[in-house]
Formats: sequence, C-alpha cells, structure tokens
Amino acid sequence: MKIWEAHAEPKCKLFGWLALHGKLLTADMLVVRGWPHDPLCPLCVRAPETTEHLCKDCPFTMAIWNQMKSWDNDDSTDISHEYHSISEWWDAMIIGKTNKEQKRINGCFLYILWNAWKERNRRIFTVRRLTYLEVANITREDFLQRDRAINSFRPAIPAEPD
Repeated sequence: MKIWEAHAEPKCKLFGWLALHGKLLTADMLVVRGWPHDPLCPLCVRAPETTEHLCKDCPFTMAIWNQMKSWDNDDSTDISHEYHSISEWWDAMIIGKTNKEQKRINGCFLYILWNAWKERNRRIFTVRRLTYLEVANITREDFLQRDRAINSFRPAIPAEPD
C-alpha cells in the first residue's frame, strides 16, 4: 500500500514496485540474462550494481537523499546501511507518521529512486553526467510540480481520506 497510495506519478509507483520486487535490470540481473554490462554501479563506480545498492547503499543516491532532507529541514538520521532491505528501510522512515505524512514521504522516496535510476540510465546510454545536486534539483521540481498539478485541480478531485 505504501507504493500505491504515495503522492507520486504512476510511472514512479511502478518503478518502486519493480525495485521492491528485485525486477530492475541492474548489472546483477543482466548477468543472469547473459546480456553485456558493466558490473560496477555507474553512479559511484565503487560497488557492484544491484537494486539494493542503487536504491539504498550507493553514495550518489544517498547524497540526493541528504540534499532533499536538508531542503525539507529534516534532521532525522535514518541511515540506509542499518537496514537489510529497501522495504525495511522505507518502513522505518514512515513508522509513527500520520497517513498524510506517510503519503508525502512515500512520494518523495519514489521520486528520489526514479531520478537516481534516470541518472544511471543517462550515464549508460548517453554518456552525460549530472551531479547529485542537479539530480536532487530535478527530483525536488518533479515532486513540487506534482503537488502544484494536484492542488490546482483540487476542487474537482474528491478529497483523499487520511
């Protein structure tokens, strides 16, 4: 439910579902299919690329997380490395929050993962590279743009239950 009720676009929700179910075509999955690939994470070029690494452990992705948290004045210290899975880490972020706050956090979570994935693909397929600050700015703008779109049509949309 944390995916489908998140304040995020459907493409981000589907991506989140794929990530939680280990279905992303990261290097560890490409080797299973026998497809050519670079085994290292294209974002940090330090560790083998897996879904867990890309979403939870990659220093580049964590830098995006930390930047987003600083913009939101979020001083929580959820360290992703303390958790065994993406889902466990995600659950720890939303536990004890109101339903409305959970949906906001879930949406932010999905947008960060989505934009880290897009940067990963940008580096592989176009050989262009953005900094973590540029990706964080894109992520923040995506999140704010979704909020603006929803709020501008709020009178026509039935209220979400809390």
